[in-house]
Order: sequence, then C-alpha cells, then structure tokens
Amino acid sequence: MLLAALAALALSACATTPGGDDKRVVDRAQARWDAITGNKLEAAYEYYSPGYRSATSLIDFGTAIRLRKVNYTNAEYLDHQCEQNRCTVRFMVGYRVFAPVPGMTRYDGKQVVEDTWVKTSGEWWYLPDK
Repeated sequence: MLLAALAALALSACATTPGGDDKRVVDRAQARWDAITGNKLEAAYEYYSPGYRSATSLIDFGTAIRLRKVNYTNAEYLDHQCEQNRCTVRFMVGYRVFAPVPGMTRYDGKQVVEDTWVKTSGEWWYLPDK
C-alpha cells in the first residue's frame, strides 16, 4: 500500500515537473510571457512561429499589442500537455484593464490562458490563435 502511494506520488511529480524537450517548451513559453509582461515586444516576437512572423511584421505585431485595451501584468506556469510536436502550455495570467466601465478607473483580474506551441526544425514556436 505504501509502495503504491509512493509510486503515485512519483508519477504525479513527473507530470508537473517538465524535463528534456518538455522543459524547453515550458521555458520558452514562460520567456515569451515574461517578455510580454515586461513590455519587451521585440523579444516576445522572436518566440512566434516562423509562419506568423512571415505574415506579420514586428511593427504590426507591436502596434497590435500596444492597441489592446488589456495590459498583461504577470504569467504563472500551471501545467502543460504535449503530443509529439505540439504542446499546450497553461498559465494563470494577470491582467489590468483601465476604465472598463464608467466610474471605475481600472480592473485587475486573472485568467487561465492556454498557449499552443509547435516544434518545427528542432525548435519550439508559439502558434497564436487565428
């Protein structure tokens, strides 16, 4: 009984602690969010897939981010799930909206966000929603 409990605990630790290729994608996902929340848009842009970057210039990317009414304040890694060359990485993302309704100066909230990452040519890239 004790051995089974220890085995279950060990397996759950493996599921929540990324290693190898999983660690690489989680590290890149966190670095992208750190760049976005730190307003380092050029650094964040470098994590987007080559297809996205071929269709969206850095200037257009920066403009779209700056025009959003939502400012992201932080991102905390929750978990991830990978299948071959595709991973979903979940974060608890903090955000701030200024003047969301009359009489309110700002609203701070949190939301779970799922990011999709794909592996192409040996590297993991963020694949934004269309």
